[in-house]
Amino acid sequence: MYTRFWVIVALMMFSLSAIAAETQIMVRAKAVDSKFIGTSVGGIRVIVEDAETGEILDQGWINGGTGDTAVLMENPLKRSEPQTDEKTAGFLANVAIDAPRLLRFKLIGPYGYQQAYQEASVTSWVVPGKDILGDGIIITMTGFIVDAWTRVLEGGQVDIYTKASLLCGCPITKDGLWQADNYEVKAIIMRDDKNIDEVTLDFTGPTGMFSGKTTITEPGHYKAVVYLYDAKTGNVGVDRSMFEIPKAP
Repeated sequence: MYTRFWVIVALMMFSLSAIAAETQIMVRAKAVDSKFIGTSVGGIRVIVEDAETGEILDQGWINGGTGDTAVLMENPLKRSEPQTDEKTAGFLANVAIDAPRLLRFKLIGPYGYQQAYQEASVTSWVVPGKDILGDGIIITMTGFIVDAWTRVLEGGQVDIYTKASLLCGCPITKDGLWQADNYEVKAIIMRDDKNIDEVTLDFTGPTGMFSGKTTITEPGHYKAVVYLYDAKTGNVGVDRSMFEIPKAP
């Protein structure tokens, strides 16, 4: 009797697993006011999990190109018109489910720029055997890639530099699709967690380069918190650079 019970349980479990359907979902990451995020910035990690239980059903990496510039940035898309092609960055998730489940698609990255790490997620119902392909599930990730550094010269002069781009790696230039004049770039100078100065960084080109300078005479350790801000979208990117003003000999 005892053996028969466990045989019945095993058969029931086999029956349930047998009807689980492999379902494919394309997952993509898109930068604010820009293109898709992929290989050029180190890729985006994807985690697909059950939104109610936290069970991880699949995971992997978004890799590939940023997409067609004309389609995404120049020509207005019509309803139901595809945004992507076979070269556009994405991760094809495969999940085995036997009933409709509410899944969470979580993105982390870009992995090539630790200071620009962002996390974004969205939930969606998925039905067994009903693939979500084509453009798939597109998740917008906020932020810019901001890479800042400083140089201390004689007399306490501090030069501040940053190289910045959209989160997809798309370039900031003088006259291109992402014009430098559209962004506010500043460095907040801090000492002991107190703001002591604010420096505007001007575009020096040709691509993504901004710089500015200030003078600090008080010896000590300082931090430059450099940010790039887009007032139209509210998008922000930040990086930090430490520097020291030495004592006079």
